Amino acid sequence: MKAQALRNALEAMAGMPGLEGCALVEIEAGMVWHHAGHIGGVQTFAEAASDYWRLYNRLSHQFKDLGDLRASVMMHAHGRITLLPCGKGMLLVTLTRQKSDIDWTLWQEKTKELAALVDAL
Repeated sequence: MKAQALRNALEAMAGMPGLEGCALVEIEAGMVWHHAGHIGGVQTFAEAASDYWRLYNRLSHQFKDLGDLRASVMMHAHGRITLLPCGKGMLLVTLTRQKSDIDWTLWQEKTKELAALVDAL
């Protein structure tokens, strides 16, 4: 029941205007728990993008003066990948187009809801 609620919440997030897709990825393993969206290859993007976060984890001692990483955004020529911790041991990968009009405040609210669902599992 809780897993279905998590899937529903992720699918609702992926349905937000301007979002192409999103996924929940286990940080240590890089395994995608669930993905949603209308762009092809969301799961593949999410698996690959989670490597960025693991690279930071391996090199975090280099950035200790900056504090913990809260989020990471990679800007590509045609899109943007946003990585954010989402519950214990999980990463939210969000894919958007460069000039998409995103309600980032609503997105942040939804990420908090997702994190609570992840932590409840």
